[in-house]
Amino acid sequence: MKVAFCTLGCKVNQYDTDAMREMFINAGHTAVDFDDIADVYVINTCTVTSTGDKKSRQMASRAHSLCPDAKLIITGCYAQTAPEEALSLPGVALVLGTSERSRIVELAEKLIAENAGDKTSAVTPHGPKDEFENLSVSREGRTRAYLKIEDGCDRYCAYCIIPYARGPVRSRSLEDVRHQLELLDNEGYREVVLTGIHLMSYGKDKRGAITLSDAIKQAEGLKNIVRIRLGSLEPQLLSDEFIKTVSESGLVCRQFHLSLQSGSESVLQRMNRRYSPALYADCVARLRQAMPLCAITTDVIVGFPGETEEEFEESMAFVQKQKLSKIHVFPYSRRKGTPAYSMPNQLSSAEKHERAKRLIAVSRQLEGEFISSLVDTKQDVLFEEEKNGLIWGHTDTYVKVGVKPNGAKLINTIVPVTISGYNRFGATGIIKQI
Repeated sequence: MKVAFCTLGCKVNQYDTDAMREMFINAGHTAVDFDDIADVYVINTCTVTSTGDKKSRQMASRAHSLCPDAKLIITGCYAQTAPEEALSLPGVALVLGTSERSRIVELAEKLIAENAGDKTSAVTPHGPKDEFENLSVSREGRTRAYLKIEDGCDRYCAYCIIPYARGPVRSRSLEDVRHQLELLDNEGYREVVLTGIHLMSYGKDKRGAITLSDAIKQAEGLKNIVRIRLGSLEPQLLSDEFIKTVSESGLVCRQFHLSLQSGSESVLQRMNRRYSPALYADCVARLRQAMPLCAITTDVIVGFPGETEEEFEESMAFVQKQKLSKIHVFPYSRRKGTPAYSMPNQLSSAEKHERAKRLIAVSRQLEGEFISSLVDTKQDVLFEEEKNGLIWGHTDTYVKVGVKPNGAKLINTIVPVTISGYNRFGATGIIKQI
């Protein structure tokens, strides 16, 4: 059968979709584009914001309009938290949540074989005995791969529905982390991104004192993999020991996505975040001391319930003082089932988007300042694609760099580049010799 896929949301969702696609292909089925005619459409949904829910429903409607006779499978976080709503959508034959993905091919084949009009929900509630679902790795082009090593979250921030959608913390075994890395190494990948819903919680569900540091060490001694990039990190869990591990490994990229959400202490307290701006600033300082010129990127939510103009200004001043490299800005989105949903002093959509616009402008300024600080320095660039007459790649600080190929075969190679300038597309550079 022909199967089409659509992914909404985070890199973890993309990982899960890639794994499901691979399972279908390995079973002899054909993966097609989402805009093509297919027998089955798999929509991997997001529920972090109300926009995610809306887009999930829209993509289901789009698939049903394109091919009314096809079977729609809704999976992911929206399916987990609102299975009955997902099942009621036109054309939907099966709803899977954030588990049971390993059975998706079997269930889809059954749908096609029986060709019945029944609607089935295979969503199972998460519980403390959940285990990590060993889905295969996700490959991005020929140079970078993603390896999900953790799922679930137990932090219960006031605004977040994800602990309910993803369940408790579950970790891939160290043995399987090494095995998956060896498979990628044999395929010639140069960079692997370790990802998870709450990456810093890796190992806490396992017997024995294993941590994210132990997972990182599984990449040592491989032939082709020379970069390990880390997903989002929680500042309160960045111990001196962890920073020592990443700075001495020789593999870990000097880019750290250190989750902030607000630079105002009072807002962080209402969010039930477990750190202060002072602790965050200390983490930034310790990372920069251990790994000079590292890039610190972050997420910030604007317009959290009760956020005053003074608190927002405090947050903007904080990120500017920390000289962060890039900020992903999100207007607060109310999610039923979270404490923040019923908090007083909810801000209007107009107020939230006006603040988001102001903070995005700050982010662009900071990003420009960081890239400009690299001008006239030599940076190692992993080249990934050719576009518009240039070969593009990324530094270990995840700055996009374009150079003229001059006949050299650069894809999937790491080459020293002298950064010469930057524009809205990224940095530009010069290769003096290959």
